[in-house]
This record gives sequence, C-alpha cells and structure tokens, in this order.
Amino acid sequence: MQTDTAASRAMLWHERHDAPTFARHDPRPRMLVVEDDPVQALLLTLMLERLNVAVTLATDGLQAVHAVQAQRYDLVLMDYRMPTLDGIEATRRIRAWERSARRLPTPIVAVTASVMVDERSRYTEAGMDEVVQKPFSVEKLSQLVARHGARAALAPSFITQGVPS
Repeated sequence: MQTDTAASRAMLWHERHDAPTFARHDPRPRMLVVEDDPVQALLLTLMLERLNVAVTLATDGLQAVHAVQAQRYDLVLMDYRMPTLDGIEATRRIRAWERSARRLPTPIVAVTASVMVDERSRYTEAGMDEVVQKPFSVEKLSQLVARHGARAALAPSFITQGVPS
C-alpha cells in the first residue's frame, strides 16, 4: 500500500500542468485585535483594513496569548475587560512567554474607554507599551500603527479622488 501512495505522488509530480504551490509573502503589517465586543471588533478591523493592515481577531485574552505564540504580529491592540482572561493578565502571560522564548517584545497597546489613572498604571505595569482611549479616528490609528514599527508603509486600500475630506 505504501508503494501505491508513493507511485500516486510521483504521478502527480509528472502531470504536465501540475506544479507545487508556493505561499505568497504578504508585505502588509500584521495586527492582532483582541476585542470581545463585536461592534468594536468590526470597527477596529475595518479601520485597520482601510490602512492596508492584515488583521487577526481574538475575542478573549487566552486566544490572544495563543495567537502571539503561533505568529509574529507588528502590533497587538488589547481590550481590558474580556471573558476567560482579561487584557492585563493576557499581556503578563505574553510578556512571560516572550522572555522564556527569548523573543523581542511585541508592541501591545491597551484600547480602552476608561480614563482612570490607576487603570492606566496597571496597563503599564503589565507590560503594555501604550494606552489609547476609545473612540479614536482612522488618523490616530494610523499614527499608532506607524509609531510601533509596522513592517510596511501604511497606504490606504482605496483612494477617494474627487471626494472632499
């Protein structure tokens, strides 16, 4: 039976129009959005896609930890209040894993509606790089992404020629 599998594989490679598939490198910056509120998640995703950013969505802190361990991101936008694991504990776990894996820290930015000073200090103590208050504009989001070392230049995915801004 192993011979049949090897023979069929060999046959596939000898087909005239068959060729191996190659993964295409995506030069866009990769961002992880960690947000449990569907409206906020959609809003952030649409804003980032407009900035030509590849977006991955996690709906709780534990998913965020697993996502960062599985793939490199240029920036993580982390909500605070979420089910399973809040943003502060998720950030602590990500930072601990990065240290043990000897990886450079991924920029993590708290995205929150709260303006409480004590909460902001908890974000920083957990290892977050910055705190951004909701809501914010596409322009402010673009500046945030540029500030945290995105791999590619941010170019809007569409141009609105002739439309007043």
